[in-house]
Amino acid sequence: MFPSGSMSRSAVNYMAGCKTAISNVVMAIVVMLTLLLVTPLFKYTPNAILASIIINAVVSLVDYETAYLIWKVDKMDFMALLGAFFGVVFASVEYGLLIAVRTTTFFFMLITA
Repeated sequence: MFPSGSMSRSAVNYMAGCKTAISNVVMAIVVMLTLLLVTPLFKYTPNAILASIIINAVVSLVDYETAYLIWKVDKMDFMALLGAFFGVVFASVEYGLLIAVRTTTFFFMLITA
């Protein structure tokens, strides 16, 4: 499985206040120029430093208020949210989505049975 940088780029776009699709074109050009010109400068940067930059950008995407609202409205949906969150954090996006779908399906079958 290959890591993807799309999540961190979305976080940067969001934090910069981008509203239109043209921001993706500008971001693609900036990423291309960065890969060509700036990447050699990161060769000796420790992975922990690079990870902290990405985590700092992505942490603003976590919406605590909505999670609390889901907790108050429906505990089973909150359990699916937690499963998806921890699946993504500790495994991958695919596993997080799989956990959320299976949890939701299980709770739906439990309620309708």
